[in-house]
Amino acid sequence: MNRSILLLVTLFWIIPLLGAAGEPEHGHVHQDDLHRFHLGFGTAATQVIGESGIAPGLHLHVIRQFGEQRRWGVGLGYEAIIDKHLHNGLNLLLNVKPLERLAFNVAPGISFGKHDKEMEVLPAAHFEAIYEFDLAGIHLGPMIGAGIDREDAHLSVGLHIGLGF
Repeated sequence: MNRSILLLVTLFWIIPLLGAAGEPEHGHVHQDDLHRFHLGFGTAATQVIGESGIAPGLHLHVIRQFGEQRRWGVGLGYEAIIDKHLHNGLNLLLNVKPLERLAFNVAPGISFGKHDKEMEVLPAAHFEAIYEFDLAGIHLGPMIGAGIDREDAHLSVGLHIGLGF
């Protein structure tokens, strides 16, 4: 595994631990995002398995949140990996927040792009974990993701920025 990806994965787990030191002593955090919708944007260092080098990755999603504490939601997502093939993906998202700041997205969908000068559309899946801090109404934190279709797989680590509305 590439050293950069390993370093970013390690930081993904250390940053939330540092943030937990500032949590209230009564043992819980107050839910900051009680909005019905969440718009998220992510940028990441992405390793396409079997290819050399790190490629930039972009992710955009909109989620309709449900429940009194907005602990789950459904939505749509788009992902692009900007390398020599320009990998794209469209997904239906299931979002679950088991903890106040930790969110998981499970997203079946399609990947598409040109390979050998022909457009290919393949069934795909995308998985993501996000740890968010609320900074003046903006959700900011590390994210880690993985995607797979029958031809490619990738791992990504980066930064998630979100807004509730």
